[in-house]
Amino acid sequence: MRFLVFVLVVLAASKVATQQYLISTTKNEIIIAAYKDRAVTACREAARARRLAIPASWAPASDIRVVIGKSSVDVALWQVDNVLWQARYKAPFLVVPVEAPPHGLFCEFDIAQGAASLVRM
Repeated sequence: MRFLVFVLVVLAASKVATQQYLISTTKNEIIIAAYKDRAVTACREAARARRLAIPASWAPASDIRVVIGKSSVDVALWQVDNVLWQARYKAPFLVVPVEAPPHGLFCEFDIAQGAASLVRM
């Protein structure tokens, strides 16, 4: 009897885990599809402003990621009264690779603000 209960608990947990994974993956794909064109345009403008040459044929690969919070903002988790806290821990960003990984140039597109910035990681 205990074995049967254990098996049912494992099956229920795996069902919930699978559902959460599918929901998360689907949300990321939807966000990327909705904002990819705006992100690419903003990244081109940010590169042009910094006088970086991005080839006209540049199209971001499938390595675009959705992240929450801008890692380059220096705000501690407990500093909730800081003006930049929202940008560091709550704002959604698309991270678009611009150059191959050895160079590590990425474009961070702030979905809420509609602005892009280039960073080296």
